[in-house]
Amino acid sequence: MATEKEVVPVIAPDPTSSDDKVSQEHSPVATPSPESPRWRRIVGFVWDTAEGDPEYRRYVQRLDMIFFPTVCLGYFIKYLDQTNYSNAFVSGMQEELSLYGNERNWMGTWFSLGVMIGSVPAQMTQLGFIRPSILIPCCELIWSALVIGIGFAKNIKTIYALRFFVGLFEACAFPGYVAMLGSWYGPKELTKRTAILLQIESIASMFSGYLQAGLHSSMNGSHGLAGWRWLFILDGIISVPIAVWGLFGLPDTPHTTRAFYWSAEHIRYGIERIEKLGHKAQPKFTWREAKRVFLRWELWVFVITYTMLAACHTATSYFNLWLKAAGYSVSKVNTLPTGGNALTIVVTVVWGIIADRTGKYYWLIVGLQAAMIFSNILLSVWHIPKGALMFAYYLSYAGSATTPVLISWATTLNANDPNLRQLLVATANVVSYAWVLWVPLVLFPTYDAPKYKYGYEILILFGGLAVMSVTLLKFMYRRKDQKQAKEGGQGVEAGAGESSELKN
Repeated sequence: MATEKEVVPVIAPDPTSSDDKVSQEHSPVATPSPESPRWRRIVGFVWDTAEGDPEYRRYVQRLDMIFFPTVCLGYFIKYLDQTNYSNAFVSGMQEELSLYGNERNWMGTWFSLGVMIGSVPAQMTQLGFIRPSILIPCCELIWSALVIGIGFAKNIKTIYALRFFVGLFEACAFPGYVAMLGSWYGPKELTKRTAILLQIESIASMFSGYLQAGLHSSMNGSHGLAGWRWLFILDGIISVPIAVWGLFGLPDTPHTTRAFYWSAEHIRYGIERIEKLGHKAQPKFTWREAKRVFLRWELWVFVITYTMLAACHTATSYFNLWLKAAGYSVSKVNTLPTGGNALTIVVTVVWGIIADRTGKYYWLIVGLQAAMIFSNILLSVWHIPKGALMFAYYLSYAGSATTPVLISWATTLNANDPNLRQLLVATANVVSYAWVLWVPLVLFPTYDAPKYKYGYEILILFGGLAVMSVTLLKFMYRRKDQKQAKEGGQGVEAGAGESSELKN
């Protein structure tokens, strides 16, 4: 396995042309140089393309300028819809459709069923039959029409059906985006970008809250439609051009790309670069290969950890119900949670930067899980000052910062098994959605809001299981690495060439 100091052919700028040409030396990741200006070393601590040789910087900057924004925009419109139904519920939907039972949770349940059914088949389709640069945008166009349809739904049964199909056609997006990010970015680049991608959730939540507040005051009743209906209609409309652009902006993988912004030299360079980091070209995906992947412990130890991390900070979903019960105005109910979204953005990006810089994935995850357990303890006690409850809800928003750290860690550890790496998040999505499917219905029934009998106590249990499962993941990969080292080969971690986490 190559190290960062090895000499390989790359692209260098030709002084007579704006196109990139082939150079003589290259490091596949940003490597600080004592000759680098001080400002580059300082900025490089936060963003990798400030450091390293010019060829590296030019290549990754091109990824950041075209590919990465395409992924972020695609994910933005998806999560905007996921947040919209919650904001719409407290902004007139409940009263207009007489939803005084558990309908709010059932809307999430039908959406989750669609995601569960579609995730793994969609990812297997991308691996074996249809390029993600075609499948994802086409599903987005269908998704847009379904979201607009929610804005005209006359009863809750119609919304249930539309939510199911929205989930079904959305299922290919997040696993596909994460798999593509893992195919193009190296271990010292991936976590912060995955963190930013996931923080599109918070940006979309903030945008949805302010958008609903604005629509409620400015368009409520316009053309005979309530303000909450306009939320879905506008969401669907703005997603159409984003979906169309995805046909051009998504580059598939370095080994299969046909993106217009890569020249032949770029493609050759990209393949060499990613192979230096331990990645291999994806082999043909067959049913035999699928069986191999789904029987590997590496997949399931990741799935268990991912599921527990996702489950233990779900208190955020019930913050606006507490605000409504506490007597806050519609505007406050929609806008106060955006403070939690802002906290999520800061913590998640900081955690991503630290993870890329240090490789301390395990301790970053465990440290934040301790904060989640504390948050849920406060919510379980409940009869505490209002300010303490507000603090507990806001703190719970930080829990999502563990997910990009885990995804990046697993991608690095499984760099040399592309089919396994591509199916990690898709499979985890299915199990995670299945796991949390019963949580709102059983532990957080809407009619018990805002105080729940057992809900927050069970979230404490989920936090403990998350710590146990991530510890198991660390132990299993360390044992695998040691076993491979004894057999005379490089371990998984050494093969990735970046993380020292398992040696600590």
